[in-house]
Amino acid sequence: MSLHNLLPLLAFLLNVSLAGITVIRNPASRLNRLFTYFVSGMAVWNFGVFMLRRSPDAPTAVFWEIVIHAGVVVLPAFYYHFVLIFLESTTQHRPSLTIAYLLAIAFSVINLGASPLFMRGVTWTYWGWAPATGPLYTLFFLYFNFFLIYGLSHLVRAYKDVDSSFRRNRATLILLGTMVSLAGGVIDFARFILARFIPAADLVYPMGIPANMVFALMLGTSIVRYRLFDVNVAVKKSAIYLLVWGVLTSVLVAGEQYADWEQINPLFLILPLGFLITLLMSPLGHRLEEQIERLMFSRRRGCYETLLDLSKRMSSILDFGRLMETLVHGLVRGVPLTHCVLMIYDAAQSAFVVYREETNLGEGAGVTSIAVDSPVVQWLNQTGRLLVKEEARLNPAIAEYFETAEAELEEIKAALIVPLKIENKLTGILLVGEKLSGDIFDEPELEVLAVLSNQVAISLENARLYEELASSNAQLMQASRLKSQFLASMSHELRTPLNSIIGFSKVLLNRLDGDLTERQETYIRSVHNSGTHLLQLINGILDFSRIEAGKLEMVSEELDLHDVIDECIESSVPLARGKQLKVEKSVPLELPRVVADRTKVKQILLNLLSNAIKFTAQGRIVVGVVAEPEVLHLSVADSGIGIREEDLARLFEPFQQLDNPVARGAGGTGLGLAISKKFVELHGGRVWAESRENQGSTFHFTLPLN
Repeated sequence: MSLHNLLPLLAFLLNVSLAGITVIRNPASRLNRLFTYFVSGMAVWNFGVFMLRRSPDAPTAVFWEIVIHAGVVVLPAFYYHFVLIFLESTTQHRPSLTIAYLLAIAFSVINLGASPLFMRGVTWTYWGWAPATGPLYTLFFLYFNFFLIYGLSHLVRAYKDVDSSFRRNRATLILLGTMVSLAGGVIDFARFILARFIPAADLVYPMGIPANMVFALMLGTSIVRYRLFDVNVAVKKSAIYLLVWGVLTSVLVAGEQYADWEQINPLFLILPLGFLITLLMSPLGHRLEEQIERLMFSRRRGCYETLLDLSKRMSSILDFGRLMETLVHGLVRGVPLTHCVLMIYDAAQSAFVVYREETNLGEGAGVTSIAVDSPVVQWLNQTGRLLVKEEARLNPAIAEYFETAEAELEEIKAALIVPLKIENKLTGILLVGEKLSGDIFDEPELEVLAVLSNQVAISLENARLYEELASSNAQLMQASRLKSQFLASMSHELRTPLNSIIGFSKVLLNRLDGDLTERQETYIRSVHNSGTHLLQLINGILDFSRIEAGKLEMVSEELDLHDVIDECIESSVPLARGKQLKVEKSVPLELPRVVADRTKVKQILLNLLSNAIKFTAQGRIVVGVVAEPEVLHLSVADSGIGIREEDLARLFEPFQQLDNPVARGAGGTGLGLAISKKFVELHGGRVWAESRENQGSTFHFTLPLN
C-alpha cells in the first residue's frame, strides 16, 4: 500500500483520537462537543477517501463518494457554529447559523438521494477516482467555502478587540488552521478546473487531506491545551526548519528533475527529514536552537531575564516600601506590561487592598480590593498556584469552581493572578496585566514567575516582620537579646550548610564533573554568588550578635601597624578593579608601641576601605596614621560621593543605609560601620566621620596607647 493510499487512514485515526480526547477532557463544554461533531464529520470524510482509493470499480467508487460527501456537507455549518461559540456571539448571528444548517440538511438529502444534479458518477484521474459533478455541485462548493470564509472573517474582525493574549493566541491557531484548509481547497479546486484545459495539472498532488489534518489538529489544540505554546514563535521556528528541510530535499532531488516522479526514491524526501530531526535532537541542535532564540526571539528572552533579575534583587531588600516599588516597577517596565497591581492583606477591612499599582497602558486592574471570602482568594489559598485567567474558561476543574463567580473574575483586568503565599498563609496577590508586545506568558516564564512569587512572599514577610519589630522598642530590646544569644550560639549550624552550597557550586562552576550549558552556568553562578553574599551577611550579623551577647573575645598583642595596613590595602585593591582609583597610605616610619586585637583592627580597616571603594568611582583613597600623646589616630579618606549632614548622625547605627541610588544598589545589611564602632569602643577608642556631599568622606578612629 502506497503512502498516498495510507494518508486518509492516518487522517481518520487522527480525527477519531481528537474527538475522543476532546470529549473526555471536557464533555460539558459546548465548544468541545461541537468540535467533536466537526472532527467526526472529517473522520467520515477521511475514511471514505481511504476506501475510495481502494475501490476496484466505478459503482463502488460512487458509493464511497456519497459516504465522503455525507461527512463533508456538514463541516461548514459545524465550523461556523464552532467559531461563533468561540467568540461568544452565537445569539447575534443566529439567522446566518440557521441558514448554514438548513443548507447542510438540504445538500445532505440531495447527496444521500444520489441525485445526478449533484454528482453524475465518478471519473478516473492520475490520483484515483474523482466525482463527476452535476450543476448543484457548484452551489455546494460555494456554500462550503462561503461559511469557512465567513467564519474566518468573524475571527479576523474580532481578533483586534481581543484583550487576552492567551485567547488571542488560540484565535491565531484557529485562523492559521482555517487558512491552511482553504489553501488546500483552492489547490484542489484549481487542479480540478485546470485539468480540463491542461492535462498536466492533474499531476498536482491533492492537498485536501493533508490540509484538513493540519486544520483539525490546530482546532483541537486550541481547545484542548489550556496553556498554549506561543503560536507566533512556533510558526517562525517551523518556517526556519521547513526552509532547511526544503533546501536539503531540493539538493537531493535536483539530479532527478527529468525523471518520472513515480520512480523517485522516497528516501530522497525521508532522509533529509530524518537528518534534520536527528540534528535538532543532538547537543549541536540544542545550541542551534539557542542561537535561533537569541536572534529571533530576543524580546521573549528579555522577559525571562527580567524575571530572573527581579528574583535576584528581591533577596537583598528589607525595606517594605522599596521592595514593593522594585517588584511592581520592575515587572511593568522590564517585561513590559500594560499594568501590574500588588494587593496586601488588610486585617481591618478583611480584604486584600491595592498597595502599589503602576500602569503603562489602560486603566489598570479595575479593582481596589478583593474580600477574603471571595472565590478568587479562596482558590489561590487552597491551591497556591497562579491563575491564568483564561484557564477559568477552559479547564473544567477551574471553570466549575468559578461557575458562580464568573462576573467577579471578569471584573479583575489581568492576564495572571499570582498568589504571594508563605507557610500556607496568603499574604498578598499580584495582578499581572498583558504584555505590551501582545505575546503570551509561556510555560518557562510562568514557572519563573511562580518561583519569583514565592521569593517575594518570603521577602514581604521578612520586611513586614522587620518593620513590626522596629515599631516596638520594648519588644525590640527583648527580641534583640534573644536573637543575639541564639545567633551567637548557632554560628556553626548557620555556616555549615552555606559552606557546602558555596563549595559544591564552585565545584560545578569549575566543571570538575562535566560541562554546563549556558543557562545552567547562569543558575549555578547565581547560587554561588547569593550563597557567598548570604555568608557575608550572616558573618556580620553573628559578629554583631556576639558583641551584644557579650561573647566576643579580645586577643591583645603588640601590633606592627605597617604590616596590618599593608595587608588591608592588598586585600582591598581587587575591589577597585575597573575603577580609576588609587589606594595609598600616609603612615610615619616610626610609630609608638600599641597593644590591640590584630584581627579586629584589621576588620575595622577592611570595613572602612571597602566602603570607601564602594562609594568612590574615581580619585584616591588614603589610609593615614597620626601619633598623638595618648592615642594613635587612624583615618581612611576618600574622594567619593560624600554623605549628607543629616545622615552623619545615624551612620554608625545598626541596619542603617544611606538613602541614595549608589547606596541602595550596593546592598549589604548596614552592619559594617556598627560593628567597626563596637570594635573600636571595645579597645577604649572612639570613631567618627567627617564629610560633605559630593566632596568625599573621612572616617577616623583612635586606639589608646595604654
